[in-house]
Amino acid sequence: MSGAELVLTILTAIGGGGLIVAALAAWLGKVWADRISHITKLRGEIDIDLRKRRIDAYVPLWRLTSLLPKRPRAAGVTYEDLYQLSLDIRSWYYEVGGIFLSRSAHHDAYSPLQDAIAALHDAGKKGPISESDYDAIRERCSILRSCISSDVESRREGLG
Repeated sequence: MSGAELVLTILTAIGGGGLIVAALAAWLGKVWADRISHITKLRGEIDIDLRKRRIDAYVPLWRLTSLLPKRPRAAGVTYEDLYQLSLDIRSWYYEVGGIFLSRSAHHDAYSPLQDAIAALHDAGKKGPISESDYDAIRERCSILRSCISSDVESRREGLG
């Protein structure tokens, strides 16, 4: 075999191998693109399902926090009512929806509300709630509602 034939044979072999490598790379690229597309679709379906479940679970919690509206202020709310609110929210947490709370909703809203009510209860306060305690707990309830609204994205711009 002459030198030219040898070079031609090597170049042909390399060219054929390059074609095989290019075809294999294209195939692997398609496999990975399909996989990424499938994972993205599944995540989207999970997000939609989680949002629907959260909405169902959060409605009772939203209602519980209505004990202390901003306007008009509720008359006759007592420290005993607050303690009952804490018990009701705890029941909701373990029986209905605590599993659906985002980490931020739990950390920034649920726990601080429960801690604030527990501090009033531990201080032995009884009877009608003071204006300052009303405002403090009402604000904690409002933060909780804002967090759960964020969890279900109900206050996003452009949602109507």
